[in-house]
Amino acid sequence: MWANAFTTAALVLSLSACGFQLRGHDLVNSGRLYAITGAAANTQFAEVVRRELADVNVLTDASGSADVTIELLSVRRQQVDGAVTAEAMLLEQAVRLDVEYRVLGAGQTVITPDQRLSRQRYFRLDRSNLLGTAAVKEEIAAGLEQELAAQLLRNLNVLQQSLAAADGD
Repeated sequence: MWANAFTTAALVLSLSACGFQLRGHDLVNSGRLYAITGAAANTQFAEVVRRELADVNVLTDASGSADVTIELLSVRRQQVDGAVTAEAMLLEQAVRLDVEYRVLGAGQTVITPDQRLSRQRYFRLDRSNLLGTAAVKEEIAAGLEQELAAQLLRNLNVLQQSLAAADGD
């Protein structure tokens, strides 16, 4: 029993010593509230980001009470054709997701100018199962939204560290 407790404590200490942090950790400890606004604030991607921020209890609905505002300028989802056969039949397609955003502080001052996140993933077409292919395409799009939301949170964590350093000066 003591050996397990000692091993767990040693693991926690070694992880904290090497700089390991949980996703959203800086956002949780920042004491700042985040809001999502902008032309693309009603997209599926915005909902994924809202869920992630709500999971770490730093989301507010009122942008006026937010310390930091994520302004989603655009979220574009595209279908891109890929490889074709010798008979010019399409073999694969890609789902591409592009997100443009900027981060605003109190008083709508620009903290981070316009940023762009982008991901693309190919999938094979199954002409004998068009419904299955459509489901695969939706699953890939949802995965891309989750990946880009995680990247946005990582960017916010870096920004949070910069803000904390500036507040400490």
